[in-house]
Amino acid sequence: MRRLRTVPPLILTFAVALASAAGAQANRPIYPVYEGYVPNDDGTAVLVFGYFNHNSVAVEIPAGEKNGFDPGPADRGQPTVFEPGRQRNVCFVVLPSDHEGNLQWTVTSGEHTGQTTERGGVDTLYLIENISMAYHLARRVDTANAERGVCVEPESEPATTGSER
Repeated sequence: MRRLRTVPPLILTFAVALASAAGAQANRPIYPVYEGYVPNDDGTAVLVFGYFNHNSVAVEIPAGEKNGFDPGPADRGQPTVFEPGRQRNVCFVVLPSDHEGNLQWTVTSGEHTGQTTERGGVDTLYLIENISMAYHLARRVDTANAERGVCVEPESEPATTGSER
């Protein structure tokens, strides 16, 4: 007669708890971050955004109600896949010289909603100094040709428009 092997209850309990914990990880907060802005000689400003994902796994949140900018449009080409940890300089938004007001990025992960500061615009409190990586990347955005109000990529080489600060 053959004996049936059973999984010891302790191992089974541990496996269920581990699977449950892994699923819960995708419900931890994601905090969008307004890094600041870099002014340009042409009157435009490049706003720089990042985020902090407290989950141990990448989390996908489509642009829209749970991942959007205010004022709209909600979809400004921002990240929709949030890698774990602190991610800096993931969204560069060029504001035209006549822009008034601020941009606020809101992300909802699980039951938590995180927002950037309401002062996410051209406010001297958030001026990025030329010693930071965000400054040097923002200076690589071709403000003469970049679409306004959406996330754009910096050029691989420093832009020739504007002067160094």
